Amino acid sequence: MARPTLFILNPASAAGSTGRRVEALRRRVEASLGPVDLQATCAPGEATRLARAASEAGVERILVGGGDGTTSEVVAGVLEAAALRGSSPTPVLGLLPLGSGLDLMRSLGLPRALGPALDVIAEGSVRTIDAGRIELRDPAGRPVSRAFVNEASLGLSGETVMRVGRTSKRIGPRLGFVAGAVGAILGHRPVDVAVEVDGSRVFEGPVSLLVAANGRFFGAGMRVAPGAVLDDGRLELVLVRGLSMPRLLVNLPSFYLGRHGRHPNVSFRAVRSVVVLPKEGSAPVEVDGEAVGGLPMRAEVVPGAIRVHARVEDAAGSSLSRGAADGQGVER
Repeated sequence: MARPTLFILNPASAAGSTGRRVEALRRRVEASLGPVDLQATCAPGEATRLARAASEAGVERILVGGGDGTTSEVVAGVLEAAALRGSSPTPVLGLLPLGSGLDLMRSLGLPRALGPALDVIAEGSVRTIDAGRIELRDPAGRPVSRAFVNEASLGLSGETVMRVGRTSKRIGPRLGFVAGAVGAILGHRPVDVAVEVDGSRVFEGPVSLLVAANGRFFGAGMRVAPGAVLDDGRLELVLVRGLSMPRLLVNLPSFYLGRHGRHPNVSFRAVRSVVVLPKEGSAPVEVDGEAVGGLPMRAEVVPGAIRVHARVEDAAGSSLSRGAADGQGVER
């Protein structure tokens, strides 16, 4: 007997506005999709616990009401359960635009309005996509491992995420990220690292930004990995070698337009795994928009790990080969 759809709702998402309309959201969702078991999260990590328990119980569909951080937690729970259950199908995820950044939804080509997003789920089309796994040090210096679904990055992005919180609540996610990025750039110093790709060392030196991207976007629409494809069994490694503060400020708009690959200090590479080792100093690491720790780190792709409601023909990059976007996607 099929178990009811679980609706995991993060009431703190969208600067807390989601929590002010929980019952209205329940009614809207049930009008489109039928009865749901709504569970609101109450603390960081709660979505992971709920998703893991639902997956173990055989729930066939999980609706995610939140942003990229909530989705990331749900994916972590689904993958934890899958590791225990073996080859059993994972629940299909239905993403609802109830958060701030919604960058994974951009890469999937999903509507960022509630009604059209519910229509996509009701249609029932399912796409299988990759996820990622990262090992790093938590803020206390202890080794930890966690899943991600959109991206993991270090350097300027980690510095930005630590600044964004309160600002984005006042001025919105995109302007909040821009303001946080400008603040991070003004105080930025490149970190000296060694980078290994699929077991081979490919770079040593100062880095301003390194992204292991499954999706194309982060930072509420920054097109940081224009060649990334969600279902190709690879991550897109975006490496920005050390740049000065003035050059970072001048080039910030190009990241939103996906044109940063024209800069000689930027390279792209499709990888299965990447290891970043600090040679001097360290850098903050963020995962799906959440600050999680620091170096050293290892990120790897988990191919075909997640099923999600999406129209395959609408997904950004689903029919594009790497490098088709703006002539980029290759190492420079």
